[in-house]
Amino acid sequence: MKEYVEQNLKNVNTTKVLDFIRKKSKVTKAELAEETNLTFAAISNIINGLMKAGMIKECGEGASSGGRKPLLYELNSEALYVVGIDVSIDEQIRFGLFTFDTVLVYELCMDPPAVKGPDEYIKIIKNGLKTLVDHEKIDYQKILGIGVSIPGPINTTTGEVVSPPNLPLWRNVPLKRMLEKELHIPIKIEKDANLSALGEKWFGAGKEVNNLVYLFVGEGIGSGVILNGTLIGNSEIGHCTIDSAGPRCNCGNYGCLELKASGLAIVKKVKEGLQLGYPSNYPYPKSEQISFSNVLKAIESNDPFTLKIVEEAANYLGIGLTNVINNFNPDLIIIGGKLPEKYERMIELSAGIARNRAFEVFQKKLSIIPGKLKERSIIMGAAALVLEDVFGE
Repeated sequence: MKEYVEQNLKNVNTTKVLDFIRKKSKVTKAELAEETNLTFAAISNIINGLMKAGMIKECGEGASSGGRKPLLYELNSEALYVVGIDVSIDEQIRFGLFTFDTVLVYELCMDPPAVKGPDEYIKIIKNGLKTLVDHEKIDYQKILGIGVSIPGPINTTTGEVVSPPNLPLWRNVPLKRMLEKELHIPIKIEKDANLSALGEKWFGAGKEVNNLVYLFVGEGIGSGVILNGTLIGNSEIGHCTIDSAGPRCNCGNYGCLELKASGLAIVKKVKEGLQLGYPSNYPYPKSEQISFSNVLKAIESNDPFTLKIVEEAANYLGIGLTNVINNFNPDLIIIGGKLPEKYERMIELSAGIARNRAFEVFQKKLSIIPGKLKERSIIMGAAALVLEDVFGE
């Protein structure tokens, strides 16, 4: 079956047919011919090939205005599987096993290694993959491919992790080659925020939207940009300048958005405020022990001191959104990550700032909304990254 995929899914017509079946769920040959503008004979040939390969199956009969009822076809969910893996360096590694018809059937989280280097993560990925396969009792050969997220920037052509600012052990690591050598399965590598954008487009808030920007606001700020339905590469909106007199960022720039609106920026402001004697209702630990996790708990407890700092960060995020709108003119901006998930008013405030500043003509069709997929956005985007080749998205 994987051989059929390799030989036939570079055919645009075959991917068109499969994609329409995926979106419609159950279709007739006549519907496929009308949708794809292919002849009935061409559709029949493609359907026969897909049936023979076991990628689709008959699923009953459709309605008829007279005469013989047409056969219905659907994807064979167990034909192939894909795996999405979210390699979050400081958090648990998340795995997702997806059927061919894009259903998440099993999810697994594993603790990260003590040493944050690639070799240690590859061992965990290998063990996690074995757990997925054993749990669902599937044939290892049925795994079409694995999508893996890693903090960027990334050379997506070679699958090499280039130079992530906070991860010195990962610089110039040929992760795709290393994983394929170890797992013997095709691997696709992409940065985390890009996969969140792709996940939201396929499964979440961005369905049917071809021009969208995804902003991840957590400890740092990540971004993924989709224009005309295609990821445009290593966008780094978190490192655009919003304060020319601001401090130097570890990326080498000065006054980056990430230094003003991220979780780590808020942690820094909280420490400074407490050292100056500002009162807080939340029992923060000693200054050197204050973490992003503490900030999230303080937000949850509605601590006025912390919320004021978060709202100041939201103002800077609004300036960043203004740059996004004026540069990309998207139809949709999706804001995800632990900060806006914990305090949704952050989205409302930043969107208000952006709408007061951005070109009015770019706002007529624009929506700014929270993400739907939350912590699953990356593994779902990683699965979509593999399935793009099959369904031609």
